Amino acid sequence: MVIEARTIVGAVAAFAVAGAALWLFSPPADEQAKRGSVEVVQMQERAWTVEVKDLGAADADAPARTAANR
Repeated sequence: MVIEARTIVGAVAAFAVAGAALWLFSPPADEQAKRGSVEVVQMQERAWTVEVKDLGAADADAPARTAANR
């Protein structure tokens, strides 16, 4: 399937016309809605700590244990 340049230009023009119509006919926002507000609240959350130990050379001579060799 070959997409011609006029097809792309036509699609872009259709989106532009639809966007302009929505922008022109949309009601204006009131002044209060234009200004945002942010509320910051500190929450008490429980935290979990995980300790990771490197076994290192302790397992060096043991074969790797997998589900296949159990």
